[in-house]
Amino acid sequence: MTEETATTTTGVRAGSTTSFTVPMEEVVEWRRHLHAHPELSFREFETADFIEELLREWGITTVRLTPTSVIGTIAGTAGDPETGRVVGFRADIDALPVQEETGLEFASRNPGVMHACGHDVHTAMLLGTAKILQSMRDQLHGKVVCIFQHAEESLPGGARELVAAGAADELDEVYAFHVAPHPVGHVGICRGRVSTMSGIVSIGIRGRGGHSSNPQLSVDPVLVASEATMLLNTIVSRNLDPRHMNIVNVGALHSGEVGNVIPDTARLEVSIRSVDESDWESICHRIETLVNGVCAAHGAQANFEWQIPYPMVVNADRASDRAWHAAVKAIGEHRVFAAEPWSPSDDFSYFSREVPGCYMFLGGGGPEVGMPFFLHNSRFDVVERAMNAGVRVEVQIALDALAPGFPAAPEMPQDCENRMEPAGTLPPRPVKPGFGTPQSKAAEVVKRKL
Repeated sequence: MTEETATTTTGVRAGSTTSFTVPMEEVVEWRRHLHAHPELSFREFETADFIEELLREWGITTVRLTPTSVIGTIAGTAGDPETGRVVGFRADIDALPVQEETGLEFASRNPGVMHACGHDVHTAMLLGTAKILQSMRDQLHGKVVCIFQHAEESLPGGARELVAAGAADELDEVYAFHVAPHPVGHVGICRGRVSTMSGIVSIGIRGRGGHSSNPQLSVDPVLVASEATMLLNTIVSRNLDPRHMNIVNVGALHSGEVGNVIPDTARLEVSIRSVDESDWESICHRIETLVNGVCAAHGAQANFEWQIPYPMVVNADRASDRAWHAAVKAIGEHRVFAAEPWSPSDDFSYFSREVPGCYMFLGGGGPEVGMPFFLHNSRFDVVERAMNAGVRVEVQIALDALAPGFPAAPEMPQDCENRMEPAGTLPPRPVKPGFGTPQSKAAEVVKRKL
């Protein structure tokens, strides 16, 4: 592994260039350390300590607005930083309750906890960006705020807490990356909506427990929860416009301890995602109606605990324009694509609702490099050299946004030829011989009728 140097055009003056070195050996080392020591949402104490120690070592001022988040501020010297812009970068630092099965040498040492969503990658990249920009303060008129955010994976989310504590108050623009199984080192940017809004409802079902030899004397909450699960899966297919993107998914069903006891209670954890607020209201209403109906039919009772949802991430035009042209400078036009919105959600939306923001995708490799697993899978991994592109783009965004004179970025192209389907999209079904699958007889039947 060697350090990689990028020579890019900045906004300092027309035709000028600057070069910076991405310390890839260190970025990879940080990523592997974080990957081996994952921590769950709101418990990222060692992770936050690790980040803060590095930032302070580089002379970056830090503050903790919560016990497990770290914010580092880099003050530029190309003019009074108080008169310049303030640009923020967000990296989420928490992991998931997943037992890792990658077989990596630096796999998780914490049983049942894994960086299965790439937050170790996001954090390592922003550390690299912070180290580089701290050494380039003479080219920055303003401040760079590096936000290492806790608890992106758990509602109500860390971003909401940080914004409420003032983390976005001074920002003029804010940016974030999310790694995805796109081609390695490619960067995707889209205008407008990027993600779904999402939330969780916990549904408690109370029946009447008893001996499994006399089920007629009980009200079985396992049976009720199972029927409710099946009915909840009809909401999207039967109650909503099929042209809209909506998801209702039962991710957990907990009940009972042993096979010969009918338990008293069961609990469902249901994830909801939508891109339409009217659909969202319909989904919530139908969930309560269906579950209460099943419970009434069996003599059980239900209670609902609705968690505060994540709003949709919506990219601002100004930030998208800047991100696009910075990416083109940093990694080349052929590696920047117009991204489509995707179905996951992110509480970065709390930042981008406060100030113009851009949520970008970084290709970490997919099936073409032997990595067929999507986010939140126990075998999810990335090609580490992709982080070089992420760091270079983040650094270039800061150089452009905080260049003396504050030149505005031109608009990103409206009809870009480089387009990519959202991460997680299934490949299109084969169309030959023309109708259905290759094994289908439909084409022959149509030909005969013609």
